[in-house]
Amino acid sequence: MIIAIRDSSNPMPFEVTYNGDIQYIKVFYSTEKTREGKYYGEFYKKMDALASDLKRLKDELDEDSEKAAKIAKDAANKALAKRFGSLRYIIDERHWDEDMVISKILDDRKEEMFALAQKTFNNEVLLEEDGAEEYAIHLDEGGIEVDGEAVETSIMECFDSDDYHEWNEAKLEKLEKLDWFIIWSKTEAGEFKTEGGQHDGIYSSHELNMKNCLLTYRDLPLVVPSNGTDIFSNELEIHFVDATRASLDVKDA
Repeated sequence: MIIAIRDSSNPMPFEVTYNGDIQYIKVFYSTEKTREGKYYGEFYKKMDALASDLKRLKDELDEDSEKAAKIAKDAANKALAKRFGSLRYIIDERHWDEDMVISKILDDRKEEMFALAQKTFNNEVLLEEDGAEEYAIHLDEGGIEVDGEAVETSIMECFDSDDYHEWNEAKLEKLEKLDWFIIWSKTEAGEFKTEGGQHDGIYSSHELNMKNCLLTYRDLPLVVPSNGTDIFSNELEIHFVDATRASLDVKDA
């Protein structure tokens, strides 16, 4: 649907804004560039060493967990029989899971990685660290305005598109292949316009599209705050090779 908001015989410049949320994402992980960094190169090398050990311990746990769980269950049943008599009490198979067996050394390595990351990362590092991967995405609870007035332009088809979901999934799949990474995500609410602000001609919803998870108008992303923003989410997490994660505190320098 094309919507004209002014007399087409006398077009004037207009401004398009997305009144909604943007999530800014910055991902820190080991690359040749980050390992050779002047200030934090040693941090990445130490994290790689710990993560390599963690990966080995995870493989050992995967291999041994079933056997270890059986040993623990058999020992528990023997202890129960010795204390209370044969077959009076036994371990309930329905509630037994080999995941109940954990590796203390593996947990210790994760604690070391967590402590090193927490010691290193603060607001200054988050903002200035070179070599990290940065991108932003629009979130879908918002609307389009032209010169401050809401227009009846449906944007949900942009957020429901295969491109939007596939782009996000590709980012996630790439990260899941890493031995470790740290991700900082900050969500801001506001009104976001394009670079340059105003456009000539007549507003058309056909010129509103989605590219790399950002709404664009005439191929320009709507990412420039027009009246400031409100921050309502600011999270920092470390992800480990065993598919677990932990929250880090966002500290001042």
